[in-house]
Amino acid sequence: MKKRKGRKLLRLLLLLGLLCGLLLADQRILVADRYEIPIRELPASFDGLRIVQLSDLHGAEFGTDNSRLLEKVRREKPDLIALTGDFVASAGDLPVFGKLLPRLQEIAPCYYVSGNHEWACGMMEGVSSALRENGVTYLNNRWVFLERGGERLCLCGVDDPNSLAGMITPGELIRQLREQEGDMPTVLLGHRNDWPEKWPELDVDAILCGHAHGGIIRIPGVTGVLGTGRSLFPPYTAGLHTSGRYTMAVSRGLGNIHCIPRVFNCPEIMVLTLKKAE
Repeated sequence: MKKRKGRKLLRLLLLLGLLCGLLLADQRILVADRYEIPIRELPASFDGLRIVQLSDLHGAEFGTDNSRLLEKVRREKPDLIALTGDFVASAGDLPVFGKLLPRLQEIAPCYYVSGNHEWACGMMEGVSSALRENGVTYLNNRWVFLERGGERLCLCGVDDPNSLAGMITPGELIRQLREQEGDMPTVLLGHRNDWPEKWPELDVDAILCGHAHGGIIRIPGVTGVLGTGRSLFPPYTAGLHTSGRYTMAVSRGLGNIHCIPRVFNCPEIMVLTLKKAE
């Protein structure tokens, strides 16, 4: 009888150990997920442009001074790095962000848009200073042009809705872009993942965003379970989605601020390759 109880206890302990190991792995193992984004009229010089997208770090560190994260990004050989918000959620996160920026810039030019937490925690001024000091382009409701072989691609970005009142809307920004520069392939960076609901016909070719944290808990091969607004089975938690003329790439993000741990949802480096649509 005692032997049977001992075996049951041992099995239970082994099962608990396995579950704890899986939970720990889901918080610390970095994965690189690769996708291709088709773009109509993509200039030949930009066919194959490689973008690493990082999102929702929330002050997390992967190795000393994020050495594991940096090495993973470096291996992907990006042409540019898109930082899509929520890197800083408290004053304590700012030093982590400040150390990370120059090292990312050494790998490839970085472009940043704000998330809701940078504004909510009152650290946007410090974030802006860190971006300036390290030469990172802050796309605060504006656009820039990438140039290759005499051809251009437009990269634009919008501040999170948590930012200053009365700021320009995404629709107004793109309207101004078209009025001033005409029609051209355009990639938009914006933190939140509700673009198909709020701007389903926005005149851009691709949108890079995060915010969803992959749904926190994922059902393998199916979907995320929890929305950032505490809804169940929310849409657009990860991967590629199509709306109107654009493809939206939703990063599962890197960190976590929720009391519920990430499950079947390893921190993600999103690797996006632009391809000329057939």
